[in-house]
Amino acid sequence: MIFKIPNSYGHFRVGITNKAKVNSVQRNRIKRTIREAFRHSRSGLGSFDYNVVIPSSKKVGHIYFAKLQACLAKELIRAARVG
Repeated sequence: MIFKIPNSYGHFRVGITNKAKVNSVQRNRIKRTIREAFRHSRSGLGSFDYNVVIPSSKKVGHIYFAKLQACLAKELIRAARVG
């Protein structure tokens, strides 16, 4: 789930809320995956604050990171178009 709020800084900012029960390795890998997706989409994100929420209902396993990366790429492209 991604929330998008306008800001006055002239660039985007990213917040990550992880409610899933994971160990530190998985938590840091989720953060790296999210930051990397935003880094690749940097040019079209505008001046917004983005908050990515990982719900507690998600089971974080090996396949989850690939799904997260694909989902973020799709959502960030959509967010850039909506502007």
